[in-house]
Amino acid sequence: MRAYLGIDGGGTHTRSLLISESGDILGRAVTGPSNVQQVSMQALRDNLQQLLNQTFINLPDHIEYIASCFGLAGAATAKNRDDIRDTLVSLMPMSTEAPILTSDAHIALVGALANRPGLMLIAGTGSICLGRDADGIIHRTGGWGATFDDLGSGYWIGQQAMQATLQESDGRRPSGPWQSNVLKRLSCNSIEQLLSKVKTGEMSNSHIAALAPMVIQLSQAGVSDAADILNRAVLELVATISATYRKAKLRTAPLVLVGGLLEKSELFRERLSAALQIEEPEIQIQKSLMSPIAGAVVVAFQKSNDNFPKELERALIAERSASAVIAM
Repeated sequence: MRAYLGIDGGGTHTRSLLISESGDILGRAVTGPSNVQQVSMQALRDNLQQLLNQTFINLPDHIEYIASCFGLAGAATAKNRDDIRDTLVSLMPMSTEAPILTSDAHIALVGALANRPGLMLIAGTGSICLGRDADGIIHRTGGWGATFDDLGSGYWIGQQAMQATLQESDGRRPSGPWQSNVLKRLSCNSIEQLLSKVKTGEMSNSHIAALAPMVIQLSQAGVSDAADILNRAVLELVATISATYRKAKLRTAPLVLVGGLLEKSELFRERLSAALQIEEPEIQIQKSLMSPIAGAVVVAFQKSNDNFPKELERALIAERSASAVIAM
């Protein structure tokens, strides 16, 4: 029997799914973080070792081989990719094909579109759009980091709120809701305390991105400056989608929206959808068909096979509901 192992590793959790070619789930587990840019090699090894031990605890004896794909956050730009690959090979409990190392965004794209052409926009703390063309080639736009890019993201929206707060505090902006709301949201008593936290690194990108829901609430309350920030964010994200759409050269394209900014705010999602309909009417928003971990299984399967079994595809689509329950 052949089996396929998918790993979805992020900054908080790492999940595994071991499944047979007939769609039977042979093992699954959840452990700690595996963002290769944030954890040490020893921590990465320890977390993945624990994950695989739990995944393979009831491994059937009649498995011929296992193909695997590790979709790890930060892997796309990691300088020590060879060292990471060597670690993955050493952790596998049996003779298998060489593990595939890729990014978590890649497996999310493959899963969201069920291995079909289309687009995926991720907008959470950061932002990036990925597209898969008719030949299976992946194109990216954005996602170059908070310092110079990630336009329209939660961090970008929070950054605009920070700028408005500082301008309000020193008189460049009329007195308004920014200073009081931002200081309260970030648990600061003064502008000086806020800046101290930023300079010492106590205030991370995720803290700044956490201001985005506040900006959305202010917009709903009728604060025009907050509405302007959201409108600019929407325009930046639409531009990112449009650029990816052109690169992928698709006549019509499904688009999956992923990330906290898009999944947790109906208002923001509706504004993006309306703007996109005007700019790119051939792009149609749809729900994810598979989970990222199922996308990792698909990538693992494709390394040595051409025809994807229908029973395996059905099992991976159904697995999306199970992953949602486990993630809660």
